[in-house]
Amino acid sequence: MRIERYLAGQREHGLLKLAVLVLVLGLLAEGVLVLLLARSQRIVLVPPALSEQREIWVSDEVASAAYLEDQTRFLLPLLADVHPRNLDAQFSLFLRYVAPESYGAVKAQLLAQAERARRNDLAQVFYIQNLDVKDHTVRATGLLRRFVGKTSTSEEVATYEVRYEMRRGRPVVVGVAVGAPGVGAPERVGP
Repeated sequence: MRIERYLAGQREHGLLKLAVLVLVLGLLAEGVLVLLLARSQRIVLVPPALSEQREIWVSDEVASAAYLEDQTRFLLPLLADVHPRNLDAQFSLFLRYVAPESYGAVKAQLLAQAERARRNDLAQVFYIQNLDVKDHTVRATGLLRRFVGKTSTSEEVATYEVRYEMRRGRPVVVGVAVGAPGVGAPERVGP
């Protein structure tokens, strides 16, 4: 009788171990699925201009073309619309969006550009006319006007190319280039 009770207890004990093991494995599988779903989550953003019917979204490593266009419309004037009086503020804000591995080189180049602009009283403005998005690269074509003091010295069509990477849902500038449209690869201006 004692042996039968002992054997029944052992079977019950084995079934409880099995049940606990199945529950633990289920919880682990659920945790892995939650992590995978959290990484692939897409966040839908409402654009400032609600009249435009564009969907803007970002995920960890990808962003919609409309979002990259809007980001370029914000960042490019910080780099291309400069005057000796606003250089520091413009470049400082632009550098917040530059990839950490490129930050030092870009900052040095922008400081050299700022010094030259102050020394020669140079200013420029870039009017964006067209944006073209391919992968994470946005090509902005428009009118670039340059000034020395108050005198306009040149007016030409130029193209800025801004390369982005999405890092944890945040756009980071990994390259900027400027050149004339259709004349081959633009000249690098940043990273």
